[in-house]
Amino acid sequence: MSLAQKIDNFFSQRKQSEKILIYTSIFILVLAIAYQYLMPISEDFLRRAKSQKQQIETKLNMDMAYLNAMKVNGDQEYYVKYYAKEIAQQKELFKKIADKKAYLDHKIKELSYLLYNKRKWAEFLNSITHKAAKNGVDVDYIANNFLDITKEFGHVLEIEVGCNGDFHGLVGFLNDIEQSDLVVDIYALRMVGANPTQLQFKVSVWGISF
Repeated sequence: MSLAQKIDNFFSQRKQSEKILIYTSIFILVLAIAYQYLMPISEDFLRRAKSQKQQIETKLNMDMAYLNAMKVNGDQEYYVKYYAKEIAQQKELFKKIADKKAYLDHKIKELSYLLYNKRKWAEFLNSITHKAAKNGVDVDYIANNFLDITKEFGHVLEIEVGCNGDFHGLVGFLNDIEQSDLVVDIYALRMVGANPTQLQFKVSVWGISF
């Protein structure tokens, strides 16, 4: 006889009240077992769920605090706009600096006559007599000497000029020399007499060597 048949025979011989009592006992036993073994599992699951919930809430609060910190006067994109403006200003500044550099490069090329160039200096020496004639000044002598002062800025051409003429003509002569394209320095002036006035002076002509 199978187990199922044995169980059926057992219950067939019992009264209805006995059956109910047996069923109730089995149900209570099942509940007791479930409580004994399933409850800890449920509690552990609930504890882990609460922990995850707290972690999510903490992260959410941190994110909200960060977003609120980024907000200025109610504008959530304040710093995005601020740094975008800063980048645009820096780009504009860079463009201005690049333009200035290009301008300076152009000017340096225009000022190439400042470079050490004996031909230019020879032209300057020759121009002295033309400037003198223009202002009615008679040149008595022109002496020159080349001085290599420094490696980068120097190569000075030192010129001494002796001449005579009226006062206004001599002043105009000196002014024309100072207005030369080259870098010149007039010094050691000595003026004596009147109508005509004797004038002696020196001129240093500077050049740049690279």
